[in-house]
Amino acid sequence: MTPGIDDVRAAALRIRGLVRRTPMLAAAPAREYSELARGLLLKLECAQVTGSFKARGAISAVFALPREKLRRGIVTASGGNHGLAVAYAGWAAGVSTTIFLPRSVAADKTAKLDAWGTRRLISGEA
Repeated sequence: MTPGIDDVRAAALRIRGLVRRTPMLAAAPAREYSELARGLLLKLECAQVTGSFKARGAISAVFALPREKLRRGIVTASGGNHGLAVAYAGWAAGVSTTIFLPRSVAADKTAKLDAWGTRRLISGEA
């Protein structure tokens, strides 16, 4: 099923106030590929609350859940940006969040997950 404009509008309403409106920056001038860079804009999602665009999808998905299901908490497996986004979404929704992580997860990622109040479970390899 392909999302339509109504789905996009509904998602925009769900994430409003919970994600940053990140800036756009002109790619030009660029020494290489200058013709390609002309008119090209870069969306700086690295300035997002979790450091990537994935907060948008996680917030939208979590806040689309029926309240009775959401009360049970949320769970994901990710040692990367998706895990951080889900941790933030769980914090924003005020529900328990469990993230399964590989043994190789970086210490800075675990610190960021801890900051969102996430329960971390180490299991398996990346």
